[in-house]
Amino acid sequence: MKIQRKITQFALAMIAVTVLFSCKKKSDDPAANGGKKAKITITLSGDFKKAEGDYFDVDVAGGRTDASSIDWLVNGVTKKGTVITVGTDDFNGGKTIVLESASNFFAGSVQFGGFEFGATPFTVDYKIEVDGKVIDQGTERIVKDRSPIYTKSYQL
Repeated sequence: MKIQRKITQFALAMIAVTVLFSCKKKSDDPAANGGKKAKITITLSGDFKKAEGDYFDVDVAGGRTDASSIDWLVNGVTKKGTVITVGTDDFNGGKTIVLESASNFFAGSVQFGGFEFGATPFTVDYKIEVDGKVIDQGTERIVKDRSPIYTKSYQL
């Protein structure tokens, strides 16, 4: 009887330890969240001018397996939200903006695009990286009355 009681107590203790350690939050586990990190670099030439009616917008989002969203670094500054947007005001006069995932994520997306309304075309240079590997990069000249309007979309 004493041996059976000790075996039962040992088994219950092992079950308790197993349950305790299996309740770890998945959002802390990089492998469970896909372990991905992304970096998006977009540069608009100095010809991009809000005053001429030029428009450009970037939306980026990422999520974990527990359906929570991740934060993003925009030129090194943490931005919180489900979808992070940078746009015309941020690029006015021609600027480079770097968006980096602040933590690992399971799935994400980025979409960017715009149009030229003024008389001066502008140039977009972009580079999309996931886990240090270049997914795509390129340069595009945006001219007035372009049809269709310039847009790019990627799953990260």
